[in-house]
Parts: sequence; C-alpha cells; structure tokens
Amino acid sequence: MPHTHAANPWMKRIAVTLLLLVLGIAAGAMISRHGPPPADGGTAAKLLAPHTLQPFSLTRNGVSQLDNDDLRGKWSLLFFGYTHCPDVCPATLAELARAYELLAQEPGVLDDTQFIFVSVDPARDTPDALAAYAGYFNPAFLAVSGDPEQLAALARQLDIRFRRGAGSDEAYNVDHSSAILLIDPQVRYHARIEAPHHAQDIRRQYLEIRRQTPTPPS
Repeated sequence: MPHTHAANPWMKRIAVTLLLLVLGIAAGAMISRHGPPPADGGTAAKLLAPHTLQPFSLTRNGVSQLDNDDLRGKWSLLFFGYTHCPDVCPATLAELARAYELLAQEPGVLDDTQFIFVSVDPARDTPDALAAYAGYFNPAFLAVSGDPEQLAALARQLDIRFRRGAGSDEAYNVDHSSAILLIDPQVRYHARIEAPHHAQDIRRQYLEIRRQTPTPPS
C-alpha cells in the first residue's frame, strides 16, 4: 500500500472521495431508518444476450499481456477509468473492494472471479502507477491498459465510451462510461451494471447471475 503523497499524487483525491463516500453511506443509513427503501431495491444489472468478445490484448504490469485466454474459465468484473479521476473511479473501486470482501464470505466464489481495472489514460498511467493505484483498493485487483487503438477495440465491444477533455498534457480529465461490465467464463459480455454502484447490490446481482447461468460443458 502506498505511504507518501509525493510518490502518489492521487492519494489526496482518494482520501477525500472515500471520506465523502463514508458520509454518504452514513446519510443513507439514517434515511433508511426513517423511510422506506427504494421501490426498485437499487440499481439493477442489465442482462444481455451474451456475445463472445473478439480477440483483444492489453498490457498488464507493463510486461505481460491480458487477452481473451486470461478471461476464459473465470467471471470477470471490468471497470474502465484512470488514476487521475477525481471522483467516480475511486468511489467505484472502493465499492468493488467492499464487494470483494463480501464475496469472500461465499465459499468458492472468488476462486473463479477476477476484478480488472482498465485505464483509459495510458499517456499518464504508467504500469507502476496503475498497479499501485489498483492495489491501494485491493492487491488482488488486476490493472491493465494499452495503446488507444487497443483500448478502443475492447471498449467498442462493451459499449464503453471515453474521450480526453480539455487541458494541458499534465492536467486534463477523461470523460468515460461508469458501468461495471460482467464477462462470463466463456468470455462473453454477459451483463452491465450501471452507476450508482453499491457493494451489496454488486454482490447480490453477481451471485444471482452466476446461479442462473448454466455451467458450460467441460
């Protein structure tokens, strides 16, 4: 886990975002004690007609590749973002980290589940910075990126949009979709969970989808 602000300029942004997240959770708990729960029970996953991902290849830790074969036989939860993201990315990764902890209480589930953070800002997100950022939330999280063409090829298959905003080469934001994408063990785009994200909802929806999906023949 990182220890210095100098080495990790995103630490302050994460700390502020997580503080606001905690305050939001506390406020939500107060509201829930004094009023009825939402009628829809939270954000619902959008189930798709699963379709196989076309071949792709991204860079993991700057040295190895992550491609279709690395998704085969596992359920993969993907989230696209970047380390300089001021709010959505740290908040979503914090919820995914909490969802990981909740899923760890389900025997065997994490054996074939992986969480993957895909950076859409390869110009600034060096392999070391990207690995440190994802690892801050959970050391088990994979962090990958690639050149713009590689990223765009995968993003198009998952209905993900991203584009660089205005600013200098050192200071700019990247507009990007905030959905969590679920890829099944047959490397098919299976479901989409839109924001806002809450760990309990992610856990519940993911387990329901797993239970409802037939196990492919070996």
